[in-house]
Amino acid sequence: MTMKYFKSGLLLSMALVSFSMMTSCADDLEVGKKIDESQYNKVLQNNAYLRDGKSNQSAPIVELYENSYTTSVKLNLTKPATTATSAKVAIDASYLETYNQEHGTDFLLYPQELVSFDNGGIINFTEEKSGEVGMTITGGESVLEDQTYAIPVAITEPSSDFTVQNETAKHCMYLVKDMRNASDAYKGEDVVKGFLFFEVNGTNPLNTFSFELENGKLLWDVVVLFAANINYDSDAGRPFVKCNPQVQYLLDNNETYLQPLRKRGVKVLLGLLGNHDMAGLAQLSEQGAKDFAREIAQYCYAYNLDGVNYDDEYSKAPDPSNPAFDTPSSRAAARLCYETKRAMPDKLVTVFAYGYMYGTSNVDGVDADEWLDIVVPNYGSSASPIGNMTRKKCAGMAAELHLGIGGSLNSSTAQRLISDGYGWHMGFAPNPAKYGSIFYRYSGASTLYGSDLKDPTIFYKHQDPKPYKYPDDLYN
Repeated sequence: MTMKYFKSGLLLSMALVSFSMMTSCADDLEVGKKIDESQYNKVLQNNAYLRDGKSNQSAPIVELYENSYTTSVKLNLTKPATTATSAKVAIDASYLETYNQEHGTDFLLYPQELVSFDNGGIINFTEEKSGEVGMTITGGESVLEDQTYAIPVAITEPSSDFTVQNETAKHCMYLVKDMRNASDAYKGEDVVKGFLFFEVNGTNPLNTFSFELENGKLLWDVVVLFAANINYDSDAGRPFVKCNPQVQYLLDNNETYLQPLRKRGVKVLLGLLGNHDMAGLAQLSEQGAKDFAREIAQYCYAYNLDGVNYDDEYSKAPDPSNPAFDTPSSRAAARLCYETKRAMPDKLVTVFAYGYMYGTSNVDGVDADEWLDIVVPNYGSSASPIGNMTRKKCAGMAAELHLGIGGSLNSSTAQRLISDGYGWHMGFAPNPAKYGSIFYRYSGASTLYGSDLKDPTIFYKHQDPKPYKYPDDLYN
């Protein structure tokens, strides 16, 4: 049975904070005439904007795995305060309607009584460029699972020492999801997490459940259905999402094969890959990227998926006369990621750092940290952050599990991931027939999580939701 989840509004428009730099020329000056200094106001004034203290993002995703979540709201200035400065932040409930209309979303307001600010929401600092105040989000019985809520935090009492230029700068939008009953993959807020690709043409993604730690937690936090494709529709003259029969089977039967993963806290992403024609993920025009991003969002919302992974491979050169395409470049790839995040701000946008898919650090002045969530590298390599990103968004190890190449998560590798500040390790193409060698490569799980990886006891056959006994039923 096909189960689809429909949301109203998928087009997201994002306002950008920018500053006009003005210049003057001595030839324009008239001797004895008073100079009009109003044009310099924007340069001279001290501008303020809000960010989340933990992520430094303007629209962070907060997942409640425990009964409360603590962070801080950070007020940033474009230059240090010259005197003692203060401001107050609070929930601006009225802004959510404006946000939803502008961004094409239908997020619900998080219960205000479950949100509190330290010090009455007042931020104080002196001769610095930023100050922050603690914020606590508490879970409650009225909060629904699998629903995105919003907490619009705003500067409500600005100081006369700075200026807030627009509504985007004035607000920080927290997107909250209740994960308290879906925490089997949650192993701690700051641990190194697992990112796994399934070759779904022959492997059942329910095999995620084979990888369990001794403490009952699941090894993998995110799985990718590898892969749907970007293809060219010659009749419509545009690229579109094409799902082969194996991918479409999982989407059509997502309550059987995908939602059981999500109910235990595993994120399920749709993988996208080029498919030997001129439609490519790193060669869309600005309008082409917007259109394709909207289609991706429709898939993620309709099938209740957690996001997308982009992989720039197997595409041919585009037709430069077609307005949907552009010259292949990391700039075009970044535009697609940016537009995808705009179209689904509460979902994950992730990339395989290969080809042109990764490398441009901002789009329209917006840093990559705002629109890119996870970066995974090629086998045997580590991903590097760009822009304001940190290694927390990067995988520091990557293994091809079917062929047995790339890195292994032994204790020394696990310790390196921790000490170097990486947030992820990546695996590709696990196959139950190779479980013996695969599980041997993850001896460092205890270093990461304080618990060993258990020997497998179950596995799942292709397109069969029944768990089988491992290894007894492997060849039956």
